[in-house]
Amino acid sequence: MKNKDIYTHLLQKVLLAFGALVAAQVAFHLCNLRIFHLDGTREWAGLLLGNLHFGLATVAAFLLPYIILMLLPLQARNRRWYRILVEVFYIAAVLLMIIPRGCNSAYYQYTYRLLSDEIFSYLGISGQMCSLVPHFAVDYWFVWVCPLVIALLFLFLNKRIGRYEAPDKARADWRLLLSVLLLALCLRGGVVHALKPTDAVRYVQPKNTALVSNDSYNILRTLFTPDLEEVNYMPMEEAAKLAPCLHYGNASLSDSATHKNIVLIIVESLGQEFMGCYNTQSDADTRTPFLDSLAAHSTLYDGRSNGKKSIEGIMAINAGIPNLMSHPFASSCYGERDNYTGLPETLRRNGYHTAFLHGSYNGVMDFDVTCSKLGYDDYLGMNEYNAWKPGNSDYDGVWGIFDEPFLQFTAECIGSYREPFLATVFTVTSHHPFPMPEQYKGTFTEGRHPILKCVEYTDNALRAFFETAKQKPWYDNTLFIICGDHSGHGLTREYNDYDGWYRIPMIFFDPAADTAVRNSRIMQQTDLYPTLVDMLGLPDTIVAFGNSALRQPQGHYVYYANGYHCLVSNNPQDPAQHDITVIMGDYESGTPENLNLLKSIIQQYNHNIINDNLLP
Repeated sequence: MKNKDIYTHLLQKVLLAFGALVAAQVAFHLCNLRIFHLDGTREWAGLLLGNLHFGLATVAAFLLPYIILMLLPLQARNRRWYRILVEVFYIAAVLLMIIPRGCNSAYYQYTYRLLSDEIFSYLGISGQMCSLVPHFAVDYWFVWVCPLVIALLFLFLNKRIGRYEAPDKARADWRLLLSVLLLALCLRGGVVHALKPTDAVRYVQPKNTALVSNDSYNILRTLFTPDLEEVNYMPMEEAAKLAPCLHYGNASLSDSATHKNIVLIIVESLGQEFMGCYNTQSDADTRTPFLDSLAAHSTLYDGRSNGKKSIEGIMAINAGIPNLMSHPFASSCYGERDNYTGLPETLRRNGYHTAFLHGSYNGVMDFDVTCSKLGYDDYLGMNEYNAWKPGNSDYDGVWGIFDEPFLQFTAECIGSYREPFLATVFTVTSHHPFPMPEQYKGTFTEGRHPILKCVEYTDNALRAFFETAKQKPWYDNTLFIICGDHSGHGLTREYNDYDGWYRIPMIFFDPAADTAVRNSRIMQQTDLYPTLVDMLGLPDTIVAFGNSALRQPQGHYVYYANGYHCLVSNNPQDPAQHDITVIMGDYESGTPENLNLLKSIIQQYNHNIINDNLLP
């Protein structure tokens, strides 16, 4: 059928595009039900209104070329080539709105963030994406099935709209002016003020804003906004007193007469949820029996990650730099500068040999470049492992060398280093697509999620590593630290909230001390750097956005997600309880003291990074 009125035709097209976006939003929510928890009818109503607000802004932005072509009062609008052109713009725009939302239906459970323009740089450094595509297509079938169903339904309904018929004469009328005004209003997102990504908090809690905004809109907005901007909550001197990032070494804090070796073990996606030592309930389903036994002879802190990506964890642990912006610091324009130092460089200045060992292929996520900037003497990846064991069959087919053989390789490499040394090893097996060596298939049970069997395998691999390490002469003079680069998939309600999403182990094991301390202090990844400087009695002055556990009995951690900054801290009266503080645009939630602390951290972070002030 034909529409005599081009404006009616255009309205139907816009409403259909909006409907396709809403369908993609619903599919995203259904795929992530365990992550999002809406509180009451008020937040559900906010969800609907927020999707209307952000949805119309998204549709207006993506359909802008199509709408302009339709509204231009040209006689060519009735010609076949013109109709084809505008239809191509229309269909492409709608697909660009729903495909990113579909992709993030799976990816969100790893990052808890909307997609941003970072995705373009990430695809360039994430390595063997082609080998991952078949696994993603099978394991996360809904990523392509849902958008495909929505797209097919959209194309069917789009065909039903039929053709338009523009006026024979090229002229403007009141309907054209009204259409332009409505378009401008939707693009702006309001009459009083322009829509900003942080406005999503007007409708739902900050942790649920991903349900209101959408990935396409976020990508478009971040393309034209800087990663960081100066903020001035308070005088800089006051901010520096509340949350100092300049730390002065003090040898009197350590009883160590000699420099201990440091073996820092970063376990991929290891969260507290999988560990019995952090879950004392009788029905706790631990997947880490060895680490639980090791924790019984260690100092166990309440660990937290400062991000949800490996590259964010590496920087937080090694340089004391959390990720408080939409891009990972290391891959941002700020990380490209050689303006920061870290734990490896500090230890190297004090006579340590430093090495980073990663079971993945060399160059993945530019880890080798990052490690060189951090001050590691050596970087050993899959290339070096293959040279050590020619013709090996230990490759998992996707990411790198299985953890058990690579940890044995690590133990042999450490034996060749002069003491004292820092050896950081980063495992790979507990990562999608969750591969398992042939000889262990059926040994470890999958349970509720395939990551569980991999965590159990890695725990067993660590058992074998320590059995080998015990036979080495360097073992007794070594401090072992075990933590996660970030937490894994939150499988229960407790681990799907502001605090639960970032809970990782933080285990300090000293074979010579054999302690058994359970410390309720929150220790974020950025605390490791200043803590080790104090533990080793180093006199160095360092820059780190964390605090030494030897000086600060109560801790906190900070992170950034979907436009909001969050600080979680030990409650002063009861350290086992945690206070939540959130800032998102004009939205603030928390005690005045904690709000000032979070503001001081944000202000110093932005100022120091923008102005290249990351060196002591």
